[in-house]
Amino acid sequence: MPDLKDEIVNKSFFQFLNRGYKACSLKDLEKATGLTKGAFYYYFRNKEEILKAGIEKYLSVVSEISEEEFLEVGSFFIIDIAFFQLVLEVAPLFPEYRKWIDELSKDRLSRWEYMILKAKQQGEIKGSLDTSVLARNLMSVSTSMLNIELGTDNLHFMFSDMRK
Repeated sequence: MPDLKDEIVNKSFFQFLNRGYKACSLKDLEKATGLTKGAFYYYFRNKEEILKAGIEKYLSVVSEISEEEFLEVGSFFIIDIAFFQLVLEVAPLFPEYRKWIDELSKDRLSRWEYMILKAKQQGEIKGSLDTSVLARNLMSVSTSMLNIELGTDNLHFMFSDMRK
């Protein structure tokens, strides 16, 4: 069972992924966690600290994912896109993240290129297609598809520790 601080981070970060950072007030986070403002301020000074804790946790989980797990299409793929959108949203709010966001963007592009190269090797994609252009196009399409998906309640199942 996660401790209260982890619960705040998990449920709040899910709200940030699902609704966006700016759209979530502390009141919204209180409602999502069932906790009071006092519980939040006991562990965190502000909403930004909760966001940073969520980003750090996400990155630590992602760094432990194996190549095989990453290549599996499913919930992680959708969460990765939502995470990337969240990072882009908070970039103007937190200029200190700029270098990190640039690295994240390059890493995301290289993961797409890697998946495309694997698909080319297995004959699933024409070898003559430009890998970099295709990767950029797929990144754009996946982000657009997520925007459509965010209009529904389909993301509620993504984090198993948030199920009731």
